[in-house]
Amino acid sequence: MLIPFLAFLCFQLIVGTYQQVKVPAKLLVGLGDSAAASGTAGGYPVSYPTVAANLLGCAVRNFAKDGVKMNAIAGQLNSAKSILPNTTHITVTIGGNDLGILEAFNQIIINNNYALVAAKVTVLKPTWVSTFKLIRSSVPSTTKVYAIPYTDVISVGNKIPNEENGHKIYHHISTTIKEAAAEAGIGFIEAVTTAFAGHEIYSADPYADDYFHPKNPIHANAKGCAKIGEVIANYIRLE
Repeated sequence: MLIPFLAFLCFQLIVGTYQQVKVPAKLLVGLGDSAAASGTAGGYPVSYPTVAANLLGCAVRNFAKDGVKMNAIAGQLNSAKSILPNTTHITVTIGGNDLGILEAFNQIIINNNYALVAAKVTVLKPTWVSTFKLIRSSVPSTTKVYAIPYTDVISVGNKIPNEENGHKIYHHISTTIKEAAAEAGIGFIEAVTTAFAGHEIYSADPYADDYFHPKNPIHANAKGCAKIGEVIANYIRLE
């Protein structure tokens, strides 16, 4: 009788221990500027961090704000500090306002001055590096941090002047952010750069609003945010 009883007791202890072990909850935190905040395209409910988190079954908090520069990331981290110890994923898109992205595209489209804009992007690289290092140092080593590039929204088919250089500058921005992310020891989701292929500005089904939109020029619309979120979720699933 003793042996069956001990076997039963061991079984109960194993089951009880198993039932008490819970899979850690996942929490995705969004940081950055309007590309991550999606303010005029529908706000946090349609923002790519929210879309990605929903697809991944994660909880989500988005601290990104329209119009901010890289020096705003410290404040966003401070706002999030109470949840950072439990954060499993962070996404960040930042730097476009440091560049002055609308003016940059005016320089390319109107003046065809690619070299001037490319030089400004290159000068920003150390600030991207320090910004990404700040994020990396503010969260546990187990937290996965991803730099998310700006998506190329430029039209194809010579619908605007100097389209080719418009595409070139997007890819230069993406490459510079990728290099900065590697130097800072964080991830980079490159597929976001070309996520709107076939759905650029002035296409039949654009995923971004055009240069003359009164509130959301050359920013992702709701469809675009959904696509970026999908690309990010697919990348994270495969890791």
